[in-house]
Amino acid sequence: PVFTQLRAQDPTAAADRIVVTFALNEPGTVYCRSTRLDSGETTEDMPINRILTAGWSSAYTAGTATIEITSLESAVASLTVRDDEVAGIMQASQYNLHCLARDNAVVRGLSVPNFVTQDYIST
Repeated sequence: PVFTQLRAQDPTAAADRIVVTFALNEPGTVYCRSTRLDSGETTEDMPINRILTAGWSSAYTAGTATIEITSLESAVASLTVRDDEVAGIMQASQYNLHCLARDNAVVRGLSVPNFVTQDYIST
């Protein structure tokens, strides 16, 4: 799939979240991860699995769709074995946004997910 639209809402509209609006050229699912600009993480440090494990996604069928990111990861602390806390989106902080798309291909009744390649994400 190819993004035909991908944008983040004006950050002053909601100080505690990043709202991502997108459209694809075919039905699919979009996954996003935000990272603080001062974290030192770069696009080259962002493997596909790291984007997926953030837990922020939305299905797309037509028109436009949105993802509202309210923290760095969409994790429920009581359901994990981690001892760290998930940081929320903070006002007056800058963030990088990493998104990828997967199509919803079905062949003979079986899901055949096609992700973009890591080379595409790293550009």
